[in-house]
Amino acid sequence: MNGPAHYLHVGFLLISLANLLVIALLIVVFVLAVVLRRPEKQRLSTIEAGAHPGRTAGDGAMAEAEVRE
Repeated sequence: MNGPAHYLHVGFLLISLANLLVIALLIVVFVLAVVLRRPEKQRLSTIEAGAHPGRTAGDGAMAEAEVRE
């Protein structure tokens, strides 16, 4: 930490290796978050739930009341 920083120079690009490591780790975390996300059950909005007659009256009745107003 007391020594000079090490830099990578490729063409017009000059970046410190520490910054390059941070950027690489951010990209890895982002890719893992996208790949490993587990989608929850498909949830219907209250209006969509009201459109299905086989559903319970809880959210559907509320949605129908809101639509009628």
